[in-house]
Amino acid sequence: MKKVLLAATLALPMFAQASGYAGLDIVSSKIEPDNTSASAKPEVLQFKFGTWINRDETLGGELRLGLGIGEDELSNNVDVEVDRSYGAFFRGQFPNTMPVRPYGLIGLTYMETTEENRFGSSDGENYKDISLGLGVDVTITHNMFVSVEYMRVVDRSGDEVTNLGLGLNGRF
Repeated sequence: MKKVLLAATLALPMFAQASGYAGLDIVSSKIEPDNTSASAKPEVLQFKFGTWINRDETLGGELRLGLGIGEDELSNNVDVEVDRSYGAFFRGQFPNTMPVRPYGLIGLTYMETTEENRFGSSDGENYKDISLGLGVDVTITHNMFVSVEYMRVVDRSGDEVTNLGLGLNGRF
């Protein structure tokens, strides 16, 4: 968590520039704890805000905040729900003049979940580490674009989280 907050603080000066983007994504997370062979796929509503470091809009910084909107069963009647997630990323992409722009992300993610068993007791689990992602932006209008993204969050304890997201974004 401290790493994410530090990265977000360092990225804030980038947001002073006039050009940037904001978006809203629906994300399907696949959570695979290391103590079981089962997995759960809860959904997350993710808000993202980014700005460009260079004039060509090929390098940027991005902050994300996600809120859980759905839960899924892990195993043995254990329901998993994402409470919230935070992230700070560097983004590299093809120039903004292209209608279809592949991009890559590297950054830090912190995800908090709640696991509730069939007896009503619950426990929380946190997943955090370096994240790597690949995606593509497709221009709809001059100021609007759609994004599709795959991101892998690798936890040091052996737990794995992967995200598949679909988003609607706008330039400003």
